[in-house]
Amino acid sequence: MNPYPRPGEAGGGLIRRVLKLFKAQGIPTPIEHPVLIAVSGGVDSMALAHLAGKYGRNLIDPKLITLLHLDHGWRAESSTEEPRGVESLAKSLGVGYLHEKLDPPDLRQASDNLEEDARFKRLEVYDRLAGPGKQFRFVWTAHHRDDVAETVLWRFLRGEFAEGAVGIKFLDYQCLRPFLEVSKEQIIRYAKEEGFPFFEDATNRDSSRFRGWVRAEVLPLLERFYPSIRKTLAGYSHHRLCSESPAVSDEEHGLPNLLQAVIDGPLNRVQRSALSAMAKSATVGQVICLPDGVQLKRLKTGWMIENSDEGNQA
Repeated sequence: MNPYPRPGEAGGGLIRRVLKLFKAQGIPTPIEHPVLIAVSGGVDSMALAHLAGKYGRNLIDPKLITLLHLDHGWRAESSTEEPRGVESLAKSLGVGYLHEKLDPPDLRQASDNLEEDARFKRLEVYDRLAGPGKQFRFVWTAHHRDDVAETVLWRFLRGEFAEGAVGIKFLDYQCLRPFLEVSKEQIIRYAKEEGFPFFEDATNRDSSRFRGWVRAEVLPLLERFYPSIRKTLAGYSHHRLCSESPAVSDEEHGLPNLLQAVIDGPLNRVQRSALSAMAKSATVGQVICLPDGVQLKRLKTGWMIENSDEGNQA
């Protein structure tokens, strides 16, 4: 293979946008440490692996890339066709390949629990393989701008917000997301331009699951009236992330501000100070009762806003 191939129009735009994001986030390129790219076999992760391995010489040396396929046991093809497809891509690019089979989830669980269980299992693998002082420095995932929009809307509908963020971070522990400012449309355009194979996961649009319902029904409906809704939601998340002050934590500033929107009347200085103090000391599962029947429940990654009169709003 030509070691310095030139990308087409879609690929050129994509790699420039990725490099620009790394620069904006203060990550020097090319990356000099081994990385894993999490590749499910879907179009997003296959595109990220293909772009980095074929056109990413200014981003990372292909010799430092290993494609990681995790078999969740969701479907039969996740144990057969998909790992073979990811391994074939790795061979064609001259990069490493690693496959791990996870314990299958209990399909009888509620949909949100099922997806959360799968996410935690992935993170356990990432924690074991990647991070400072480990074999791989980062795990790259293919989260993109549309995922950010879905996450913002999803958290809003659940009444949940994460500490320090409303969307998805570019760098979160060892997870790094090069496509975070790339749209799904750009990814599809690149896949068509290059013609590499990928797999469609029907569960992504399963409306019986909360995220699938948001993706398949809620956002398309909103787009009929607000065509730029995905870009707007992603832009809102970007604004919140960029406007955070490292000297002021989410509990000290963001939490009281958000609660003013759900409690009838503003919080005074004493109330804001007391709320911040309670938030700092709260343990996971603890509930803080507030005026107007509003309750705050501490989660591992943030807070859930509930109304005691109406039960769980999620």
